[in-house]
Amino acid sequence: MNDGKIDALFLPFALDSPILRSLLASSRVRAMSFTEAEALTRIFPFLVRLVLPRAVIDFERIVPSTDMILIAASNVVLVRKDIHPAIIDLLARAIMETHGKPGPFQQAGEFPKLTDPEYPVSESAIDFYKNGPALLNRYLPFWMTNYARRTIAVVAAVIAIILPLFSYAPKGYKWLVTERLNAMYRRLRRIEARLQNDVTAADVSALEADLDGVDRAIHSLAVPMRYSDVYFSVKSHLDLVRTRLGSRRAEIAARS
Repeated sequence: MNDGKIDALFLPFALDSPILRSLLASSRVRAMSFTEAEALTRIFPFLVRLVLPRAVIDFERIVPSTDMILIAASNVVLVRKDIHPAIIDLLARAIMETHGKPGPFQQAGEFPKLTDPEYPVSESAIDFYKNGPALLNRYLPFWMTNYARRTIAVVAAVIAIILPLFSYAPKGYKWLVTERLNAMYRRLRRIEARLQNDVTAADVSALEADLDGVDRAIHSLAVPMRYSDVYFSVKSHLDLVRTRLGSRRAEIAARS
C-alpha cells in the first residue's frame, strides 16, 4: 500500500490498534467515509453505522479532517441455554466493566446493549444490565454467593415449617393439659359411680385413698396459670366427691 499498489483497504481493527493509528497518521493514506453505511445496516442487521468524529485520532493535526461514516460488526458473546445464571452475571459484569466506558464511538453506558438483531439476550443478562448485580454479588465474592443462596433457601424453608408450628404449639399444649385434667375427671367419675352402689366402710376407705391419689396427681400436674379455670373446676369437683364420701361414711356409721 505504501508503494501505491492498493487503492482501498478494509481493516477490521479496533480504533486503538497501533497499525490502524499509524495508517491514519500517515500522509499517504486517508480514511474513506462509507456513504452507503445506512443501506448496508438495513440489509445486514448485524452491521452497525458508526461515525468517527473529526480530529478524534489526532486533535492537533485534525485527523481525520471530517466526520467519517463507517460500518462495523458488533461483538457478541454467545452462551449455552443451560448455563448457570451466576456465570451469566459474571460475564455480564466483565462485559460491562470492559465495554461500558466511553470511547470514540460510544457514550458511557451505551454498551453493552439489551437487544441483538440475531440472537435472544439472556433474561439474567437483561436483569443485570437494568438493575445491576444481585444483592449478594454486591457484597460477597462470587465463590461465596452460591453457598449463601443455598443457606438462605434452607433457612427460608425451615422458617416456613417452624412458623406454623408456633401458632399450633399453644393449642397443642392446651389440649395436652386439658387431656391430663380430663383423666382426673374420669377417675372422679369412677369413684362417683361406685358411690351409687352399696358400699361398706372398707369400700369407703378405699375410695378415699383413691380420691387422695387423684388429689396428689392434680397437684403434680403443675398446671400453668392460664389454665386455672380447668384446674379449679377439677378441684371443686374433687371436694364435692370428698364431701359425698364423708356423708356415706357417716351413714354407714349411723347404721352400725
